[in-house]
Amino acid sequence: MKPQLPLWRLGAMLLALFVGTDAVAATASPNVTAASTSEPKLNGTGDAWAPFGNALGFPNSSKSIKVFYLSDDLAVYPLNGAGATVQLRPKGGGPMINCTFNAGVPVMSGTNGGTCTFRMSNTAGQIDTLEVFHLGMLSGDIRLTATGITASGGGNTVDAYDSDTVIPGTPPAPAVGPPLSRLPARLVLVFDKSGSMAWSSKLNGDPVCGALYAPNPDCQRWRVLRRATEQMISVAKAYQLPTDKLGVVFFDHDATNTGGIAAMSSVNLDAVLSEIDKPAHQPSGGTSIGDGIENLQSALVGGDNASFNNTMLLFTDGAQNTSKFVVWDGLDLRLNATNSPIGGELVRPAGKQLSLCPFRLRLDDPSDPDSSSLLQNIANYSGCGALNIETTLDNPPAGAIQYFLQVLADTLIGDKLELLHTAKGAQADPGGREGPPIDMAFKTSKKDLAFTVLLGWDKAFQADGRPNIKLSKDGVDFDPLHNPRFTISGGNGHIALTLRAPFCDAHGKCVSPDGDWKMQVNSTLARGPSHWNLFVIADNASIYSRYAVSQNKAGIGEPLQLKATLTEGGKPLTGLAAGTVRAFISGPAESLGNILAAGKAKAGDAPQGDALSAAGLKAQAMLNDPAQRDKLLAALELGAEKGIELKETSPGVYTGEYPATLAEGVYQVTYRIDSSSPDNGGFTRVYTTDHYVQVAPDAAATAKTIKHEPARACPSTFAGGCVQVTLKPVDAKGNLVGPGKGASVQLVQPFEGGLVGDVIDNLDGSYRIVIGYNKKGMAPPVLRIDGLELKLPDAVGTGGKGGGSIVDSGDKPIWMQWWVWLIALLVLLILILLMRRK
Repeated sequence: MKPQLPLWRLGAMLLALFVGTDAVAATASPNVTAASTSEPKLNGTGDAWAPFGNALGFPNSSKSIKVFYLSDDLAVYPLNGAGATVQLRPKGGGPMINCTFNAGVPVMSGTNGGTCTFRMSNTAGQIDTLEVFHLGMLSGDIRLTATGITASGGGNTVDAYDSDTVIPGTPPAPAVGPPLSRLPARLVLVFDKSGSMAWSSKLNGDPVCGALYAPNPDCQRWRVLRRATEQMISVAKAYQLPTDKLGVVFFDHDATNTGGIAAMSSVNLDAVLSEIDKPAHQPSGGTSIGDGIENLQSALVGGDNASFNNTMLLFTDGAQNTSKFVVWDGLDLRLNATNSPIGGELVRPAGKQLSLCPFRLRLDDPSDPDSSSLLQNIANYSGCGALNIETTLDNPPAGAIQYFLQVLADTLIGDKLELLHTAKGAQADPGGREGPPIDMAFKTSKKDLAFTVLLGWDKAFQADGRPNIKLSKDGVDFDPLHNPRFTISGGNGHIALTLRAPFCDAHGKCVSPDGDWKMQVNSTLARGPSHWNLFVIADNASIYSRYAVSQNKAGIGEPLQLKATLTEGGKPLTGLAAGTVRAFISGPAESLGNILAAGKAKAGDAPQGDALSAAGLKAQAMLNDPAQRDKLLAALELGAEKGIELKETSPGVYTGEYPATLAEGVYQVTYRIDSSSPDNGGFTRVYTTDHYVQVAPDAAATAKTIKHEPARACPSTFAGGCVQVTLKPVDAKGNLVGPGKGASVQLVQPFEGGLVGDVIDNLDGSYRIVIGYNKKGMAPPVLRIDGLELKLPDAVGTGGKGGGSIVDSGDKPIWMQWWVWLIALLVLLILILLMRRK
């Protein structure tokens, strides 16, 4: 079985197709591509090399024919070309030109014109390359053959190459099971730049960040978003393909992009940060998530959709308050101008692939449906499968960075690039001295082709420059900042270090890919108490893992269903040892709706810069009140983790159940795998996602809270009249749906009528709505609240059972309303009684 996997190493600008086998004896297979840095290039049909021109008569390291030899077993390297036969001749015929082995790069002289040399070079860590130089012009398309190259290790072989018989860049048929190659990626970053993005990423009154609406500039959400994006970009540079695409959208009450979809080059990745810094992209205005999604959506779901792996990473910090909106209609996600489940364009049209991955900072308006059920539906039904909801953001923002990296891995490589390790910590003030050494550790496995260490820190940890970093394994020390084998990327506050196999130090001393690494970090310019975070991501063509969190039925008390699916070499990874696949779950101690409804604080004035709902303003008032702050934080912050072992319930599928969903709110699930497999030996994986546990309203319990009466005003379009309903949606145990869920109240269709006016949130868990009926004698509608359905009692209808029918006055003039005449009669009777007393 020979799975394929394309690779690029940016430093050498190589495109390669990974072809290999899991058998004991490995083969290195030649591959070339039209997008390579070879000069001359392939011809138009890809079956020969274009003629040498005048400029190519003076070769240098970039002007040579390049053929890459690829294998999934590093034991075949280095390849030896000393005894090989390499020949050139015009494709149309003529004598062969024999090329001689020469480890150097030739320079043309008066005596060597027309000669040909070749060498073997290791230009991408684990990839050996045949480079062929011809000194002088050679007319006509060129045929190249290469035989006799030998591999390291007993039994390993190297395939011959002939440009006439092997069409460059065409892979064999895909292997059975999950494909180990990937489509080019299209990643669109959708950034909320509404006015609230200038607010603090911490709670009001934080000792470092200060006031919520006027924070220390370094704590502004916009700057924290930039830090997380910059760290993701540093990793993307090491793994992107030249065929990958990138787009950037900024939205407030409107949306703009930075020039459509462009190549995901290092230059364009760096340009994302420049765009974030532009004055035109600084926070202002309202929040139209729908406009942000729609802006480049058509570019992702167009005719070439199937040719790319398409992802949108959505970052937002507020509820939608401006058209267009993204809505959930009970079956799918739509974009429309009404924020209702009726009508609108599909976010992901039928038959199209698009993953929409949401990140939400919910500090301002924690109970609004946009930060709860809507995000959960986006994650569940848009193909992403994961979401991240944060109450506050740390510096560095570890949660956001990890989520961004997970989305990047699924987009760029999918079944190949995965997180091995995450860690974060704090360092005490070293008192003006160099910080003490911080010891870290992680593990790589046999078939890891590369790994990247991403280290981030705040200004107190390293005020300027970079800390000292040392890696060690198997007795060999690595100085990554002075080792040319490491690809280094970074900026203020972080560094990304990528090492490709074989894993060797600057002196050529190599270590096996599998086993434990030790890492030591020293801050050299500390400025007080500080924080750091670490992520290790690896490139492995063999192990594929996917994770899911769900509930069989929504609601408090319904268990979280946990699942990890693993394959190795396209086959289920079975028999992992007991206790090596685990999930760690943390959640709130109190239900948000219950605490917010019981709060005694009154909603304050709306802040400048962006809109907040009444429930959001009440939440901020409670957070500002020392007597209520801790109560609300108990519903917002995560409690202690509980670990659960996942057990294999079908081949390669490991499952478990977390029953303690005792409160409404956001639960965080982190999967950690520390196990061993037949082909990789010891390996680790880590993956984190959130799941919103909502209150599922109970019809019988809610019916006891309902009060209804004829509405005082009713548009004439509703011939059956209008009913005003006050209800407090609760589940069977009395847990409240909200406050804050008013925007999610909808009528399930079909229904002959509609809602009249806005839903009134009374901020105590109750809501007031007016339902208009198109005709009399109708049963009541079914409500949808926070994405869940609630059946209203018959008495709320205009002719339902139970004597609760409503006879409404329609849209008559006020002097024709029955209640006006009743009041007039009472006044007249009072006047008569008063006159009789006189």
